[in-house]
Amino acid sequence: MDVKQINQKLTWIFKEEKKRIVFWYDGEKEFEESLSSIHAGDATLLRLDEIGALDLKIQIEAQGNNSKYLLYAPWYEPEPEKDWLFDIKLYSYTFHADKASILMGELGLENQSLRPFIKARKAFFKNQDRLDRLKKWIALDDREDDIDLKMITVLARAEQPDPFAILMKILESFCKSGSFIPDEESKPWKDIETLGLATSFWTFMAKTFGCVIESSQALSDLLIKIFVTDFSNQYKKDLPLSLEHFRLTGSSKTMNASVFISQWQTHTIHCKNFNRVSKCFAQKLNMDEILAPLQIEDLVDVMTFENVERRIISSFRDQIINDTEKEFSVIQDAVKKRLDGYWTNATFDGDMKDNLYKTAYQALITSINLLELRKKYDAGFSYKSAVDMFNAYTGELFCFDQYYRHFNELADTTEQAGWDILKQLRLSVEECYSNWFMDKLSLCWGDFLESDQGLLQHWHLPNIRNQYNFFKDKIKSDYVKSDRKRIFVIISDALRYEAGKEITDRINGKYRLKAQIEPMLGILPSYTALGMACLLPYKTLSFKEGSATPLIDGKPTGSFEQRAAILERYEGTAVKASDLSAMSKDKGREFVKPHKVIYIYHDQIDAVGDKAVSEDKTFEAVRTAIDELTALVGFIINSLNGTHVMITADHGFIYQDKKPDNLNKSMLEIESQGIVKKHKRFLMGKDLGTSDKVFSGNTRQTAHTDTDMTFWLPKGTNRFNFVGGAKFFHGGAMLQEIVIPLVTVSEMKGIHKEKSQISKVGVSVLGSMKKIVTNIPRFEFIQTDAVSNRMKPRMLKISLRDGNELISSEETITFDSSSSSMDDRKKSVKLPLKSVPFDNKKEYALVLRNAEDETEYERLPLMIDIAFANDF
Repeated sequence: MDVKQINQKLTWIFKEEKKRIVFWYDGEKEFEESLSSIHAGDATLLRLDEIGALDLKIQIEAQGNNSKYLLYAPWYEPEPEKDWLFDIKLYSYTFHADKASILMGELGLENQSLRPFIKARKAFFKNQDRLDRLKKWIALDDREDDIDLKMITVLARAEQPDPFAILMKILESFCKSGSFIPDEESKPWKDIETLGLATSFWTFMAKTFGCVIESSQALSDLLIKIFVTDFSNQYKKDLPLSLEHFRLTGSSKTMNASVFISQWQTHTIHCKNFNRVSKCFAQKLNMDEILAPLQIEDLVDVMTFENVERRIISSFRDQIINDTEKEFSVIQDAVKKRLDGYWTNATFDGDMKDNLYKTAYQALITSINLLELRKKYDAGFSYKSAVDMFNAYTGELFCFDQYYRHFNELADTTEQAGWDILKQLRLSVEECYSNWFMDKLSLCWGDFLESDQGLLQHWHLPNIRNQYNFFKDKIKSDYVKSDRKRIFVIISDALRYEAGKEITDRINGKYRLKAQIEPMLGILPSYTALGMACLLPYKTLSFKEGSATPLIDGKPTGSFEQRAAILERYEGTAVKASDLSAMSKDKGREFVKPHKVIYIYHDQIDAVGDKAVSEDKTFEAVRTAIDELTALVGFIINSLNGTHVMITADHGFIYQDKKPDNLNKSMLEIESQGIVKKHKRFLMGKDLGTSDKVFSGNTRQTAHTDTDMTFWLPKGTNRFNFVGGAKFFHGGAMLQEIVIPLVTVSEMKGIHKEKSQISKVGVSVLGSMKKIVTNIPRFEFIQTDAVSNRMKPRMLKISLRDGNELISSEETITFDSSSSSMDDRKKSVKLPLKSVPFDNKKEYALVLRNAEDETEYERLPLMIDIAFANDF
């Protein structure tokens, strides 16, 4: 303020505020020499250093209520208990003209002793934007260190005045280029240094983490200590000597390193910066070499460095490969813990769409499932009858195929990303599946196919529906007779049983939908044209003269238009799945309205797998098929008013990732004039005869044809040739080829609909902890429901909070047990507390939040009463 502004302000106070007495404290004596120029209307100017307090009181009272006084004091405003004029001040006005006092007024600070501090920070207040942003943080009773912290918060643009939040935001400024570069210029850090707040910053860091940094590389030194200390807090043994000297010691604050790391990792914005900083210091510390000799069981809790994840995955991979006889429960438990950890749920820079750590762990679990299943059947397969073996396959043995497919999907994902960590495990899985399971299965099943009484001579099994009876048994008898029902039949080319089972489980996890699967005994040879034909309504099924092209009642069935024409006789039609899915709701309803039976033809698996150029993508095609078929069912029921949908296939398939050699090829010498169709899995013709090198049969028995057509099939998984691809094949009599899924989907009504609600498992805290008395409290939880199709897993973020402010680490736990045992559904978590003073009379909370959307699942009140700080 200049003299003119002071005069205007004082005049306004006396006139507009109607004050009779104004105190003016000028501790810096900035205006002492200008007093002669001060004019405040008719007010009398008195200097408090020239008149005693008692004389002043007498003079003011003697003059009466009409006199006005400006009382100037060349000192700071005294504390009330030391102020002889405090009683007068209670009905007067206190005026400050110095910049510091004006700023204090703007900030709402009443403690006048802060004026020297505010003046010392005058460079900060030269910027109005900084001042405005500081105002929202300032509290009435703030002291110097409180204000410094909030000034640093403003400069860093942190979310709140907290050392953790400030440090995260400052580090963000060193990651602008996509990686952490400590030497990169940082505007927030430059402002902190330029405005004289660096010393305060390091004081706050020392108070927070219990360390004093005294070097030119202070920020890097602090970070390396924080990272190593967090590693130490989670590592179960003594630190390697190469890290020991970086660990924070001798202070109760050292656990703050782990609380800070945890909060940094779980921060939705700053977590990517954590990845960058962690990577930088992992390289600086040479963590790969440090981790190499460490025991994996000592590392399972460590989430500090990405390198730990790779070390654990590679170690578990080697254990699975080399210790196939041991129990894998320890690995499974550790993997579940890692799947809840930071790195398997992190989002990375670049093109990595999938989290490869999560993918690799899931592959490990899948490989263990496969190997454990093998142990169960280590002696091989032995069944009394073909139907027993057929039922064994549809009951459990199909899981070999499913685990194998799932593992290869996951391994493909990692390899396509350029990561070959699963390469050796892939060989072990291939050995188990192709060289053990498929060989054992083919030998056992082959015994039921041959001989005069073998299955090939009377192609039916007790209580198992033959595929060629599908329309007669499932469509004509149940739906065509009714005017109220419309049936949708989806036929997916090469959809094998295990994929049908996965679709069934997927649909049963949806509201108001119910799916059931039953196996059908497919036709032989198991190829598309014949499989598609036998699913249609017919009186006679035969072959075009001199070929293997099927005819229904003398009419061709090769195209879906030809199949639609056959279905018209039964008030039906045919359509491609892609065409139906592309229709709007109204157009779709108009299309299906005239028909009782709609056959929908879907071709994804066979279209990809049966070509040499794309057969490596077979399992990717199966995944796509499962997704498309599930979505198609939803479209039919939700948009087309369908109430009954069936999903089936023309045949299954076999896929083996290993490349076949001549041992997988059946060499035959046969006259060619009788052959009408050559295929890598069968030969068809008239009067082919028999050979002990092959399975032989007649479609009159295996496909219910009205004409004779003999065929030869190679035994086991052998092929006659490798044309059109060598890994994907069908047409033979292996269970994967001839067990046909029939999935029936219906819409649930009434009470059944209500029971189909999709929920997540419940979780409760065990015990009744009302008070925390230790710095690292432990909580135990129980999953109150077992996971099932309609009861989904629940992932919770668990933390201790003051209101919504984190005061501990935040840990993620997935409750996904399907066990019926309550003991198997218990999980525990440790939540290290932030090392700050806690009010033992204040209510804090244990907070459980749903991980996917941060909604609060439960909040349990508790007290914190820690008598003294531990050194952990």
